[in-house]
Amino acid sequence: MGNFKKQLSFLSSKMTFLTKSKSLNRTYSNRPTMKKEGVNDISEFGVSQEYRSLVENAVKYKQDFFINNSTIEHAKFLTLTLINNAKKYIKIFTGDLSELYYNNSTIIKALQTKLQENIKVEIVTKNGINSKQFMELKEKYKELLIIRKLDNDTKINNHFLLVDGTSFRVEYPHKKEDTNKDSFNVYAKANFYNQELGGHIGGIFDSLRDVSTPI
Repeated sequence: MGNFKKQLSFLSSKMTFLTKSKSLNRTYSNRPTMKKEGVNDISEFGVSQEYRSLVENAVKYKQDFFINNSTIEHAKFLTLTLINNAKKYIKIFTGDLSELYYNNSTIIKALQTKLQENIKVEIVTKNGINSKQFMELKEKYKELLIIRKLDNDTKINNHFLLVDGTSFRVEYPHKKEDTNKDSFNVYAKANFYNQELGGHIGGIFDSLRDVSTPI
C-alpha cells in the first residue's frame, strides 16, 4: 500500500504540473474570440470559427500545444472533438456524469457511435452516476462501456478525458456548487498529440481504476 500511495502522489504531482505549466510550444488564449448571443458561432456549442479551426488543425496535423478552455461551450466542444477522434480507447475521470459535460444528447450519441465501432470506454467517477442514458448504454454495451466508482476519496482533483494515450483534456479543480452559478467558467487545457503527458495521465487513470469498483 505504501508504494501505491507514493506512486499515486508522484502521478498527482505530474497532473498538478500539467495544469500549472505554460504550453510546451504555444498557448491559444481563447477569451477574446468568444462572441455573445451566438454571434459568429458555428456549432451548437457556441464556439467561434477561429477556435474551431485551431482545434481542427491541431487534430489534423497532430500538433503538440495546449489549447485553453475557459467556458462550458469550449468544454463541450473539446470533449466532443476528442471522442469523435478516438481510434483505440477513451478514458474518463470525473466527479459524476453531469449534464454539463457528458450527460447531454450530443456527447452520449458520440460515445454510442464509438461503442458501435468496438472502441472501449472506461469511466471512473468520484460520486457514481445518476444518469438513465448512461445506464442504458452500459446495459447495451456491457463489454465495452465500463463505469466505476472510487472506493475512497482521492487527492487528485483534476478531472480529465484521455483518448488513445496522446490526446487529452485536463480540468482545473472547481467546486460542484460553483457550476450552478450564472458566472461559472471552467478552466482546462487540451492537447491533441503529446505522448509523454498522455502516458502520465494514463498512469493516473490506471491507478484510480485499481482503487475503484464497477457500478
